[in-house]
Parts: sequence; structure tokens; C-alpha cells
Amino acid sequence: MTLGAKLKKLRAEKGLSQAALEALSGVNCKLLSKYENERIVPTADTLRKIAEALQISSDYLIFDNAPKDGISTLKDLELFERFREVENMSVENRTMIKNMIDALLIKSKVESVIKPQGKDEPWESRMQNTLDRLRSRNKDYSEDEILQIVNKAVEEVRGGKKAAH
Repeated sequence: MTLGAKLKKLRAEKGLSQAALEALSGVNCKLLSKYENERIVPTADTLRKIAEALQISSDYLIFDNAPKDGISTLKDLELFERFREVENMSVENRTMIKNMIDALLIKSKVESVIKPQGKDEPWESRMQNTLDRLRSRNKDYSEDEILQIVNKAVEEVRGGKKAAH
């Protein structure tokens, strides 16, 4: 998508006219029109002003693969280097790594929901205790029905995404 198309789309998403964007950014609306219609290219400083007014990253306006909120920075440099190595792996291996990360994220979310009975109690014990309580309180349900409930809860924790197998 071109810079002009991105500007038009973002402005429309925010419900802003060119005059309103001018008021927010300090960039003249006639110039905004020229940028959106690809007649001229804004300076880096002008792009920064527009990006700040639209509450997005300047990177998003310039680069095709940048997220709207900017290129994220990882504080853990070791993790960052590992992610760079993963990018060079096969699609199959990258998918497997994404699935493993998803599983760990779900585990972390479930852990935060299950209240620990003891401070040092392992996650597996807390999960087993939760399942035991679920079974004891729901004697009318079969084991399969209980596992379906647990699976549904995991899907909810995932944000509605179905488990990748």
C-alpha cells in the first residue's frame, strides 16, 4: 500500500477530515491532500507529526511490514537473537515454534486464573486440584464432558482461537 493510500485509510479509520488532521498535526491540509494523492512526498519531520497525530508509528507509514504501533523492541537481547534465527527456519519449523509459544502463553494465562493454594505449589498440582474440584462438584458429568468443559475454557483463554494441532 502506498503512503498516500495509508494516510487516507488511517484518516478515515480515525474519522478525521484533512482539516481535523491539520489541527492535530500542524501540517497544512493542502499539503495533506498532496501527500494522499501522491503528488509530493513529505519530509521525515512531517511524517513524524502526522504519525503522532494519528497515534501510529512513523514506521507503519514508511515500511510495508511494520505494525501500526511500530517495530517492537525486545528488552531481552538473547530472545531477540533467537527470534531472528527462527525467521530463517522452514515454514514447518516456524509453525511448530509458534504452536509451542501459543501453548506456553495459554499455560501462563491458565496459571494466572487458577489461584495457588500454596505459594510454591507447582502448576501441575494446581491444575490437578482444579480438575479434582470440578469432578467432585459435577458428579452428573462424564469424564468426556468435563474434559470438553476444560477444553472450552482453554479456548476462551486463547481468545476464542481453536487449538492448533
